[in-house]
Amino acid sequence: MIKIIISIVFTIGSCLISGKRTTVKVFHVFENFGEETQELKNSIVMNYEPTGFLSDSTVYSHTIPLDKRYIYVSGKNEGLKLMRTFKKEKILSYKFENDKDGNRISTTLYGSGDSLYWKEYQKFDDNGNIIKRIRYNPLEAINHDTVQTEDNNGEMLWGESYYYDSTGKFLEKKEFYSGFALTTTKYSLDSSSSPTKTNEYFDPSVIFQTIFFHDDSGNLIQESTTGRFGNLIDSKIHKYDILGRRTATTVYGNNGLKEQIYDTVYDDENFKIYTYYSDSLIYLASISEVLLDNQGRKHIEAILDGKNRVLEKNVYSYDLKNRISEIKSYDMLRLKIHREREIPIRVNIYEYD
Repeated sequence: MIKIIISIVFTIGSCLISGKRTTVKVFHVFENFGEETQELKNSIVMNYEPTGFLSDSTVYSHTIPLDKRYIYVSGKNEGLKLMRTFKKEKILSYKFENDKDGNRISTTLYGSGDSLYWKEYQKFDDNGNIIKRIRYNPLEAINHDTVQTEDNNGEMLWGESYYYDSTGKFLEKKEFYSGFALTTTKYSLDSSSSPTKTNEYFDPSVIFQTIFFHDDSGNLIQESTTGRFGNLIDSKIHKYDILGRRTATTVYGNNGLKEQIYDTVYDDENFKIYTYYSDSLIYLASISEVLLDNQGRKHIEAILDGKNRVLEKNVYSYDLKNRISEIKSYDMLRLKIHREREIPIRVNIYEYD
């Protein structure tokens, strides 16, 4: 469950900018003695800065005794009916920091009791394109660095330091975050005195680092992720059509071989988007089919397996301000058994302040 919620946090949190707060309530539907019981399992509360940028997001787990339920009512007055109150427990909390252009430059994840899990920094170029992301556990960082770069609040963000030999040639670069040198890159000089990277050292606290590359149009075309001690995890190659829409993503493993392939086809005439997934053997594993509404928004999303069987269907609804108001998820395999009673297995409700 937590994995699903984390996905919602980053996906929805990065695209919904409205008012001071957005709350996503995640309900699960169960059938019990012929009655549909809608239980609030998780909720996500996202707070925004006065500028409209997301400042923090908290994931709560809700515990509801058997006599404290939400009932899902079908028919003309379809919706959720609260029978009694409920309790909630904070399980994850994200703190964000944005620059003046709205780029998210840092993310900190806390668990229950405000225990620190990890911190993440992102760097952007002059065009606002992300060029690097690094995630680490500050509690495990050991390489202190005295170089400091402070923001307007007197807190250090990130910086770089360079070391040269006696001839003034560049030989070593350190990148430091929150007072720790997390990466150290060493270079050697070739016959033309051009530096060539020889090795890269990661602080033991580093969880992963991703480098991003863009084309002249700003499209992300390649990304490479390394893990602890600088070992390659995977790399991705992206392709786009003439309209700048992503049409393909190929994932390569740490051995340089293809592992996953994602192809996207846009059927503009019928307002549909198809995504095909296959593994390294080019075996079609699953398909996603998205139907857009007349405003180009996602309306119905169908998840299929490699045999064209629909596994799950998601239906999106929007309010008068063009914001997501509800997402209903249906288990299509279960509906084949209870076809006369089509109820969702999960409902996400969006509330805006």
